[in-house]
Amino acid sequence: MATSFITAHPFGDAYAAHAGALPATPWLQSLRSFARGEIAGGLPGPKAEEWRFTPLTHLAKIDFIPAATADDVDVTVVPLGVPQIPGALRVVMVNGVYRADLSDPVADAADGLSIQTLSDAIASSKDRECPVGRIAPLSLPMVALNTVFMGGGLAITAERAVARTVHIISIGAAGSRPVAFHPRIVIATEPGAAVNIVETHVGLPGQPFFANPVTEIVVAPDATVRRSVAVIEEGDAYHLATTVAAVAARGTFQAFHLGLGGHTAEGTVRQEIHAAINGEGANVNVSGAYALAGTMHHDFTTVINHRAAGSASRQIFKGALDDKSHGVYQGRIRVAPDAQKTDARQVHKALFLAQGPAVDCKPELEIDADDVQCAHGAATGALDADQLFYMTARGIDPETARALLVEGFLTEAIAEIGDEVVRGVFGGLLASWLQRRGAS
Repeated sequence: MATSFITAHPFGDAYAAHAGALPATPWLQSLRSFARGEIAGGLPGPKAEEWRFTPLTHLAKIDFIPAATADDVDVTVVPLGVPQIPGALRVVMVNGVYRADLSDPVADAADGLSIQTLSDAIASSKDRECPVGRIAPLSLPMVALNTVFMGGGLAITAERAVARTVHIISIGAAGSRPVAFHPRIVIATEPGAAVNIVETHVGLPGQPFFANPVTEIVVAPDATVRRSVAVIEEGDAYHLATTVAAVAARGTFQAFHLGLGGHTAEGTVRQEIHAAINGEGANVNVSGAYALAGTMHHDFTTVINHRAAGSASRQIFKGALDDKSHGVYQGRIRVAPDAQKTDARQVHKALFLAQGPAVDCKPELEIDADDVQCAHGAATGALDADQLFYMTARGIDPETARALLVEGFLTEAIAEIGDEVVRGVFGGLLASWLQRRGAS
């Protein structure tokens, strides 16, 4: 892997010995062996172009233990801050491991929907039927790290259009020592199927934890996958998530990612999304929003690969930053020589709520076809003083006026969520963030 590494990472032999177990199938053992080679040199350093805005130097100095070995973590309820999604099937994981006692019965899943633990899915697969490792490449360092140490996760398969939403709730919790966990989620569809997935990632106060989830998504021909992800971990957490989707002909992949951090937040979040458009007529929408305060660092990195003709992609990312927070957006669109008639759009806009925050933005286009429509844009700025004056002159108090302007600014991104109920829930999460920061 052509990159520059920091000298070491905290996941050595002692960590590996207790990192959790999965069925020792030959293909999985082989996959893990290749992954170990990919991370043998360490984690990405500041000279790695894809990671230069999100340094991992501090993370590498923390003495993490596998979450499976922490004997003082006792999560008995789902935190109150987790939103309710009417009619959804709740599937709860604690430190990456499925918790049946906190989840709705999987037997209640809608017809045509299969949900298994990762361990059960691997144990029941024949040879390489299980799609683990078939979509997410080991050249991505967090995927390689996850592959070596994954010990929990889920396998979700939709055989037809599924009406019921699946709400995955991931709770991170450390005891007296920092913990790390590396869950793998696989979402697969049959041709013509459709499924709606919502994920809420929350953290409990205490020692730092490191969540390194990897999600592999297979969108079959004429299938639809909608996935909405909210990361609302506070404190000093590290959340480095990687999503890789493969979209076949006439498939639709809609993804929305939200990152929120309040005044006490000092963690690091990176939501990295890759989508490979492999068939004609496919449609991809990868959008997101972030609202940050404290010293929170949030990185959105996207790579959309158009490999087939007549496909379309759309990206709208917006952020609002307060205090000393730091936002990053890196978006790359690649159009292969055979991907004629591609329509690809990409926009990132950030709003500063104070003088302390910073934003790094790097949109990129790599176009090797000549009959395409591709565009990207980026902008940053402060709240419009004229708009604030206009609203306050009509009797709206300044804090409410600011909140309304921020909410209106971010709503354009949230409007990209295809499911109306989920769109309302995520809008509520944003409204709660505004209330917490005293802006409304």
